[in-house]
Amino acid sequence: MLIDIGLSCREVTRRLNSVGVEPGDITAIMITHAHGDHTCGARTFSKRHGVPVYTTKTIKNEWGVNDLSKWHVLTANHFQQVCGLKFQPFAIPHDASETIAFRIETPDGPIGFATDVGAITTEMVERFRDCCVLVIESNHATELLRVSPYDIATRKRIASSRGHLSNESLAAFIRTKMGPTVRCIVLAHLSRVNNVPEIAELTCREALVACGREDVQVIVAHQDRVAQTVDLASLFPMQQSRTTLTQEGLLF
Repeated sequence: MLIDIGLSCREVTRRLNSVGVEPGDITAIMITHAHGDHTCGARTFSKRHGVPVYTTKTIKNEWGVNDLSKWHVLTANHFQQVCGLKFQPFAIPHDASETIAFRIETPDGPIGFATDVGAITTEMVERFRDCCVLVIESNHATELLRVSPYDIATRKRIASSRGHLSNESLAAFIRTKMGPTVRCIVLAHLSRVNNVPEIAELTCREALVACGREDVQVIVAHQDRVAQTVDLASLFPMQQSRTTLTQEGLLF
């Protein structure tokens, strides 16, 4: 299954093939919000390969797509069984009509997923407390955003509590509120203009050192290529499963 398709159908197909997955193997698409960098290829992929799409009514209405292969309703804070996994969507602050994060129950432990979020909320902290993997936004470096070529209004929107999570805000969460079971953090949704992958990773690792969690694996998701595989069996040796990550999309 895929969470979000922010690339063209052709590019998603190419990247799936690069990790040995055929488009016809995909049996579900989950959509977190209606912004184009998360929905760009979803309609075409759904129609071309007959893949059902799961999202909330509010997100579907903002997206404005009515000819999906099939649509399943997600409701915030209600569990949904999809492809053998249990998804719990919940609302997070971002400048769309509605944006959802996921707590995903797998046979090998829960995964937390929040790629567009303006601020860490109490609900996020609670939902992610016992997760083993976190896929979470590390969008911008505060100083790089301050001197960004973007106009003032855009910079203020990004930095707001309904914008995007900074490296520094994520680091604060790691130092003070991250649960003890986390074994891997995937840094997602990095800005090409207001961030540098090395800075995002360094900020994250410094926070892990500060709280004595150097054991946590850090992966940076890049926009132009498939990220490395997260093998839950390597995090918990008695378990066996695999999750493959792409920028603007997660493949289970």
